[in-house]
Amino acid sequence: MILYTMMPEELIFPHDHESFNKQKTLEVEGGLLVVEQVNPNEYQVVRLISSDPAQYMNQKYSPGNVINVGPQLS
Repeated sequence: MILYTMMPEELIFPHDHESFNKQKTLEVEGGLLVVEQVNPNEYQVVRLISSDPAQYMNQKYSPGNVINVGPQLS
């Protein structure tokens, strides 16, 4: 398999299984968000997966941004 990406290998194939297990994928309008849990109700955006270029301009989906999802996500 050949994987063409600008992402560092550590982000694609994390060596720390604990950080990988904390990541979840959330559906958002026009794409998917890969997030990592920082608190019980807060997640930090790791990356946005979307084919819509306009989604990448949305500040809510910027990597590093913290999203409050409430108690409904488990």
